[in-house]
Amino acid sequence: MDKIFLMNQRMRFVTVVSSFILTVSLVFCLSAQEKNLPLPNADQPPSMGTGNIKVRLYADYYCSPCRAFEPKAEPVIADLVKRNIVTITFIDTPFHKYSSLYTRYFLYIFHEKKDPAYLFRARNVLFEASKENVKKSIYSITDPKKLEEHLGKNDIHFKPYDVTPVFTALEGYLEEDKIMETPSCVIINGDKKEFYKGGANILKALSSLK
Repeated sequence: MDKIFLMNQRMRFVTVVSSFILTVSLVFCLSAQEKNLPLPNADQPPSMGTGNIKVRLYADYYCSPCRAFEPKAEPVIADLVKRNIVTITFIDTPFHKYSSLYTRYFLYIFHEKKDPAYLFRARNVLFEASKENVKKSIYSITDPKKLEEHLGKNDIHFKPYDVTPVFTALEGYLEEDKIMETPSCVIINGDKKEFYKGGANILKALSSLK
């Protein structure tokens, strides 16, 4: 009887401990969401789609050709993503003094909502914020608070979190692909890896994937 009693007590103990661990894990995840802490996979660069062809799109918010290129590429990319042809990763480069600020907020936006149409619109809003025209006294937004106000006025929401791991991953891609200018694109299809530079060449390459 004593042995049976002890076995029952141990089983109850294991059950209680297991339930406690599950409860703590659930509470941690909910708390992380409420406190804007990174959840699993939050250290990954922003990507769209689940296709077998991997596309890495390199851009800089202070790059005029990038600003002109992305709206033209948007419908092509959206179609490729919708048809599960590609997985596209946005790799924003830190070539300008304030590029990292814009990259940080795009990651915040991606962390909040991953809808492709919404993300394309967010990128357009960020490109607009970085635009400069000294002759017309138009200067890029370089203050975080003013950038947040600009996003809010355009109904773009974001969720701050620790983006350090993502920045590390982005730097890894830059080093691996030896990117020196924007816009640039890398397309990996099986064992084949191809590099493209300039908006026209990238758009042509992406269109050929259809």
